[in-house]
Parts: sequence; structure tokens; C-alpha cells
Amino acid sequence: MAGYFKLVDAHDDGFRVKLTAPDGTLVAVSTYYATKDEAVAGIDLIREIAGTGPVVDHSRVESQEHAALMDGLQSGPDRAGTVRHKA
Repeated sequence: MAGYFKLVDAHDDGFRVKLTAPDGTLVAVSTYYATKDEAVAGIDLIREIAGTGPVVDHSRVESQEHAALMDGLQSGPDRAGTVRHKA
């Protein structure tokens, strides 16, 4: 089974989208959407970005192994779009 998007009520009478892993683990929560139509459009955008968007790492380098891992992501054959921004 694949993960799924869960459309939920937000506390300000709007909506949020929760991205959930196949085992039910919460992976991400969206921004606030005022209407269901906006939330559904947000799901479409999330799908597009997740499938084609590069990884942009703005986090600190914890170790040389971490730096090597990120460099590997950048040059890996299935992650050609990965971008590493060094601080």
C-alpha cells in the first residue's frame, strides 16, 4: 500500500493536508488552506514537487560522512537534481 494524503479540518475553519506513510506515520503537514479546493490544488502541487523537486540542504554538516552522503546525493544517477548549498 502506498502512503496517502489526508485532508483535515484546521482550527481556523480552513483545511490542512497531512502526508502519511503506509504504516500511518505522519510525514508532513501542509500550510493552511482556506478552502477544500485550495487544499486539493495543494495536494497536486505537492505531488508535482515531490516527484521532480531537487533536494536542497541548508542544514549544518554534522560530520565528514554526512558531507560525503550529501555529495553522493548530488551526483547519484537517480538524484541528478539534488543541490547542496554549503554555508
